[in-house]
Amino acid sequence: MSSKVAGLRNIVSVVVLFVVTQCSVVPHTDVDIDKEEYSLTIRMPDVVSDRADDLVCTGVKLDPAEAYLIRFKPHAKKETAHHMMVYGCHQPASHDASWHCFNTDNSDENGVCGDGERQVLFAWAMDAPDKSLPEGVGIRVSGQTNIKYLVVQLHYATAFRPGITDNSGITIDFTKKRPEQIANYLVLGNFGRIPPKQKAFYMESSCVFGQPFTIYPIGYRTHSHNLGYVTSGYRIRDGKWTEIGRMSPQLPQTFYPVTNPGMDIRYGDVLVSRCTMNSMARAEVTNIGPTNHDEMCNFYIMYSTFNPEQQPTNYCFKDANNYTWAVDETVDLSDIPDNLSSLEGIPGAETVEKYFKSGAQEHHPKG
Repeated sequence: MSSKVAGLRNIVSVVVLFVVTQCSVVPHTDVDIDKEEYSLTIRMPDVVSDRADDLVCTGVKLDPAEAYLIRFKPHAKKETAHHMMVYGCHQPASHDASWHCFNTDNSDENGVCGDGERQVLFAWAMDAPDKSLPEGVGIRVSGQTNIKYLVVQLHYATAFRPGITDNSGITIDFTKKRPEQIANYLVLGNFGRIPPKQKAFYMESSCVFGQPFTIYPIGYRTHSHNLGYVTSGYRIRDGKWTEIGRMSPQLPQTFYPVTNPGMDIRYGDVLVSRCTMNSMARAEVTNIGPTNHDEMCNFYIMYSTFNPEQQPTNYCFKDANNYTWAVDETVDLSDIPDNLSSLEGIPGAETVEKYFKSGAQEHHPKG
């Protein structure tokens, strides 16, 4: 797929092969890897957020035997954590029990992965619930893959009061039984700037799917901060638009079932996304960036495939200030849906409308 990568206390003894004695990257865990199915809990080791928009990571070394992630159970609240990411790494950027990881895409000591090559495994925000993958689908780790460690990254929107610590985290269920299909992610989105006083500013992205195998969308997730009104994604084939998903990022940012179950994406299909931003409460330009007062425009596609080879997370990002679908000859606009920037049919739409009418996105950023 043609793409432009976006500009990402206690050491507990666990079962043999899960501990590397010289490495302190072992958070709170209790694992029995002798079972065909087992669970791993990773929690922040009572960390402190000492600044607004702090990004803190903790990691765990995986058992070397191939396994498959099949369920994610977050242990976090939006009042504390703005969002949480789970990444797969060949090596973590640090072997400390926790570290500041605000250089997400870098390979330095303040990055996520030691080589800068992170694989998205899960994303959470806004009190999203547990997520189970469909029967017969799993995310492949360890074995011959490049994923030898899991790293959990927490974004804390505010600095903690004195004496406050956090042990947010996640429990992940594994199976050793190889599933019929392997899961992975495509991420469409934007970088750029959002002008102020715009009721509907569009940030659009598109890429042609260039892999020689077929994939099957099994979930989607939208991610923006305070200005995201609705985000939608589509597959275009032979001029026909088929909705993958449409949701407001002001609602729980979980992986929702796709709008059209059973749809596939094949070589040559065009994938598009649009974030509709409402900046009426902002008096200045808002940049795409990591802080809670910045913005993000991300449309995640969780997919499954019969292709057994490990694939990297694919990113398709465009400059929102210089790119629109209208200037892209690969995007056929003849069948464009009328409701792609609408809350029509979205449960909780009234809550979103009330939020934007209040102007709270300027004065009371969430997190």
